[in-house]
Amino acid sequence: MKYFRRIFIVTATAFIVFLLYCEFGGKFILNDSDKQMIAYEIRSSEEIPDNFTNFYNTIYPNSLSENSWNYIFSALIDQKAPRKECHCNQMAYRFFPILEINHKKGIDQFLTARFIENKFSQKECLQFNFNHFDFLENRKGLTKISKSLFNKEIKDLQPLEMAEILALYENPVRNNRNRNPENAKKRTAYLYNLYIKNSNSKN
Repeated sequence: MKYFRRIFIVTATAFIVFLLYCEFGGKFILNDSDKQMIAYEIRSSEEIPDNFTNFYNTIYPNSLSENSWNYIFSALIDQKAPRKECHCNQMAYRFFPILEINHKKGIDQFLTARFIENKFSQKECLQFNFNHFDFLENRKGLTKISKSLFNKEIKDLQPLEMAEILALYENPVRNNRNRNPENAKKRTAYLYNLYIKNSNSKN
């Protein structure tokens, strides 16, 4: 009986230590220059107006409140779980190749994501992702794509227009109105209808 109790205590302790490492390990694997670079990139990103943030959060409910732990659990259930529903995890994925981490391992990306999430909000990560996303055709960032497609400020976009931008964000080649008009129209309509459906369910 004592043997099994010791095994249980050792196993439980190891599990707790592992969870703590996952939660706070990013603080130790990232050097100061990487931490400063991440902080600068997030804080210097252009703020996205509430209309677009609310639209995105309606398409992906709770996307501004969940984190990388939620994404990992979702991925365990469904390997096709979209990374773009977790903005800070997506940001860590973009940064990971250029980070100066010694002997990089797969788990280090998760540690980086948790480091970001412990210091910044999902909304701040969302702003970074959209402002640094290449929509192709010399249209990098949300402001440029809004001007290019609709000649509008982001704050003036209508839901159907934001749906087209989100379709491009998902796949800037497949959902491009000039290259693949049918795919672009179909995906835009799907996202717009999903927005309407989710909006109605809130009421």
